[in-house]
Amino acid sequence: MNNPLVSVIVPVYNVAPYLEQCLDSIVNQTYRNLEIILVDDGSTDESGAICDRYAEQDSRIQVIHKKNGGLSSARNVGLARITGEWALFIDSDDWIELNTLELLFEQKDERSEIVEFGLNVVYSDNVECYINTPSLMLGRDALTMLVTKSLYMGTMCNKMFKVDAIRGLSFMDGRCHEDTPFIMELLYSMKGYYQYVALPLYNYRRRDGQITSGFTAKRLDLYHNFEDLMIKYEGTEFVKYIQTCYLYWAKSYFFEIFIQPFEFRKKNEALTLPYLKKARRMSFISVDKSQRFQWRLFQLMPRFYAYLVVHVQPVVKKLIGR
Repeated sequence: MNNPLVSVIVPVYNVAPYLEQCLDSIVNQTYRNLEIILVDDGSTDESGAICDRYAEQDSRIQVIHKKNGGLSSARNVGLARITGEWALFIDSDDWIELNTLELLFEQKDERSEIVEFGLNVVYSDNVECYINTPSLMLGRDALTMLVTKSLYMGTMCNKMFKVDAIRGLSFMDGRCHEDTPFIMELLYSMKGYYQYVALPLYNYRRRDGQITSGFTAKRLDLYHNFEDLMIKYEGTEFVKYIQTCYLYWAKSYFFEIFIQPFEFRKKNEALTLPYLKKARRMSFISVDKSQRFQWRLFQLMPRFYAYLVVHVQPVVKKLIGR
């Protein structure tokens, strides 16, 4: 098929100031063969009305209004409605470049089932561009990379998915950080290839008050998602990948908390301590001896390891640089 239908799923909740920019970037794509699924997750502002107005003007748009159930619930509702050959998930306060899909289809390898692309993180006062080296690899190899080197491969927003590959998968309802378990399951089970296209086509808006801003107890949902996934895949080799990612995130969270002022650090360490204890007992995949040593040191002495990385390592690098 030379002109496959692309399903674009947009979960919407109280984003009226940003929604038109998001929708304009989709309806004005140079690639035209789209179905656009807007899932209004019980918005209490004008977001629902904006969705309806756009649907009246463009027959490719369908709007679903539902009770508030969270991002996972909204994505699952959209996932159940797709009829396209490829799918793209866009957060409703973000936007994509107008030639995104045209460029992705120009560069897509015929064996690919996930096509990831670069992104711009847009702050109120600056923009940071993130692109990696172009690559093409089997799903299991991409999974190893995700859990050992590149946690942020586990996001939904800057990827195009072959629908046949994601059929049967769903997001964990009622929790945050549902992206990573979904991507991990897909990489573990898929037969085709993961491809990275080095073009910054997705614009991720970093807003004050987003769930990703600051450390909150809700971020512990990530651990619960991994624990449920380990139960689901008990007895398979996938469990070791899940445990590795669990440990990787435990290390990431610990560092984030370690550099906080004391009054916040004490509270947040208490929140994460039960999960850190579990992570310290887990087996993991490592790509080289250096990483294996560092991760084992973190498991044995997390505060000492964090002190070395935060305070000692920068001094050593500075001295070597001289």
